[in-house]
Amino acid sequence: MDEVDLALPPSPEGPGHNDPVSQATPDTVAAPRIAQGFPILRLGNLRLAAITLPDAIDWIVQRAENESPCVVVTSNIFHLMLAQNDHGFQGVTATCELNVADGWPLVAASRLLGTPVPERIAGVDLVAGLFHVPQQFRVAILGGAPGVAELLAARFRAHHQVVFVDPLEKGVWDTDQYLESMRHKLSLTRPNLVLVGIGAPRQELLSDRLRDVVCGPIIGCGQTIDVLGGARARAPRMLQAAGLEWAFRMTMEPRRLGRRYAVAGFWFIRLLGRELRHKRRSGGRTADGGR
Repeated sequence: MDEVDLALPPSPEGPGHNDPVSQATPDTVAAPRIAQGFPILRLGNLRLAAITLPDAIDWIVQRAENESPCVVVTSNIFHLMLAQNDHGFQGVTATCELNVADGWPLVAASRLLGTPVPERIAGVDLVAGLFHVPQQFRVAILGGAPGVAELLAARFRAHHQVVFVDPLEKGVWDTDQYLESMRHKLSLTRPNLVLVGIGAPRQELLSDRLRDVVCGPIIGCGQTIDVLGGARARAPRMLQAAGLEWAFRMTMEPRRLGRRYAVAGFWFIRLLGRELRHKRRSGGRTADGGR
């Protein structure tokens, strides 16, 4: 999903330096938990599920009903870049249970590489779809612009039980003491659906940090909280269908997003070119062995 904050590749001191969220992330890189049952596209260090939006919603609902903790990542080309440059983020994307393509370039790349992702799964559409399912969740909402998490909580309460809301105020929440307090509150309230909207890579690192104290899926969903809470406009459907939602967003925030799109676009083209060359040399097989 779209990110709130621009995060760049790690500093020379290494990813997660003096960052309690990164430092607290379990060392799970060697233990992938990727869900089975659908094709997986390997692009760079991302493993993207070739799954439809209805199937993704059903999968999350089942995990919530079974109270099975898991991490769901909604990837775009910025995630692709981070997965190459940030070891902590790479660990989360390597071990998350579900990673979907929330970006038309990733969908297009999947088709070129011969493992087509059936559709783009935007974080906004994923969370909106979960809002309307007949099953009732115990929801926790973390992040969003000031006051917006409560607005979204009010919407969710029409169909679900909202058990915990924290806007994750900048400069306040990302300390060891605050994180431990939040973990304790989540362990008491036992949500089986958690939304985290503070931007990549921090939302994914935090999701992995909270995995062991919740009772269901944790979705890193970027600006979904702001959009569904009514604080941020989304691109018109015509632009969404044309794969131009990114252009709409850049007209809204040209300073912040211009550089991000340029840098992430460079990494995307570089990695896609590498995968296509490997496919040609290996007789149609991509780097992960698929066709």
